[in-house]
Amino acid sequence: MIIAPITDPVAQEHLANISPDGITRFTMLQGTIKGAILSGTRLVSQARANHQLGIIESLALGQALVSAGLLSTTIKEGTRLGIQIHCTGPLKGLSVDTTWNGNVRGYVFNDSVLIDKPLESFDLQPFIGSGTLSVIRKDERGEPYTGHIQLVHGRIAEDLTEYFLRSEQTKTALAVSVRFDKEGRVSGAGGLFFQAMPGAQDLDMEDTEDRIREMPSLGTWFASGKSRHGLLDEWFRAFEIDHVHDSPVQFYCTCSRERFLQFLRSMGKAELEHMLETGPWPMEIHCHHCGSRYHFPREEIELLIGRNA
Repeated sequence: MIIAPITDPVAQEHLANISPDGITRFTMLQGTIKGAILSGTRLVSQARANHQLGIIESLALGQALVSAGLLSTTIKEGTRLGIQIHCTGPLKGLSVDTTWNGNVRGYVFNDSVLIDKPLESFDLQPFIGSGTLSVIRKDERGEPYTGHIQLVHGRIAEDLTEYFLRSEQTKTALAVSVRFDKEGRVSGAGGLFFQAMPGAQDLDMEDTEDRIREMPSLGTWFASGKSRHGLLDEWFRAFEIDHVHDSPVQFYCTCSRERFLQFLRSMGKAELEHMLETGPWPMEIHCHHCGSRYHFPREEIELLIGRNA
């Protein structure tokens, strides 16, 4: 993966002065509810820089990446989880995935959404519209299990909540937030996830959801430099937080120039010769997962043909 630089000095200073990104896992109410809180301002900022996105695209992808990071706490070591949305709105959809240890990547299907008037709010529903949401779980062998629902709200966190209730029959509460400063920079991003365990009472989940509605925006919380542990202590102390564990989260992709070169090596001689004839040069290969772009000169492809001869 090629990490695009964040060159804006104001953004650099802000990211240097806020709390680190990460995921805090915990249980509460004597283990009947499990939860996770994620701070991901750097995660979303890096995804935006790599894909060179505008505000709406950054908002949608940022919310999806934060959601995937939170859901990484629901899968086992060596496995992956993906979220895909196919929709009728201008975004057309998005795809994100995460490893069990918090390496998150993804992209929006339309990275050039046109806005013909000032935004009245940061509600994504007009940009998502109707469509489907899929959650894909892959085991250690890469075998996928996919669940689908029709979009109900056109908002990522709310539709994921619907997914868990309808497809997995699990009561879940999910809140995600991405905030921007007056100049359109990502200033704060984060999310909060709760899921009922065996023995959980309906009233306990209702109280948890009420608390989420009362608390401040997570994007605003993390933009101000506050921490994950500080939020749990201030807003959920009465819920008997226990078994707290911190882990990293980052925008990360397994792509590399060598991996794409191996792919080119596996192609037939006729295909490579056609590429040599048609160009352009240098050849550019774009990783849609993370926005990295790799370049290969003509001489390198000629060498591959010589090896295949």
